[in-house]
Amino acid sequence: MLLTACTQTPDFEPYDGRALRIAVVGDPPDVNAEQVKFNEISFDELTNEELSSYDAVIMTENNLPKAAEAKYADTYTDSSIPFFFISASSHIPFTVNDIEYNDSWKWEVGKSYAVGVLKSKKNDTFHRWGYGLYNDELTDESIRDVYSRILKTIDELNH
Repeated sequence: MLLTACTQTPDFEPYDGRALRIAVVGDPPDVNAEQVKFNEISFDELTNEELSSYDAVIMTENNLPKAAEAKYADTYTDSSIPFFFISASSHIPFTVNDIEYNDSWKWEVGKSYAVGVLKSKKNDTFHRWGYGLYNDELTDESIRDVYSRILKTIDELNH
């Protein structure tokens, strides 16, 4: 007799890269990565001078409506570090001045759970990333996996 078992979720890989310093507008995420320091900042601190000591900025879900205000679009598109928007299905309401943020830009099944943007220093191109949830399920594990993948992206950008 042969007995096998299947797991419902895969073994998500935690972030194990270099030390990172991440600015967070909102509550810092619950991520098991001792080498990552999350510092909570305000919208008033979204200047190149204030952000120069960070590897990236994360905007949390509760701050997305304010983050999409037109006055911040240039901050994201001209930044030398990436910005990531949690629970947003697209970067458009944050980087295009004429687009208003509303519920249609929030995460829903079948769309990205988080998006990131960065203007390349080398060739002036605009990089975009999208991170989906495992099986489109909003669980603590799948959210931690998204953060781990975001941290890996940030680490790869700096090497």
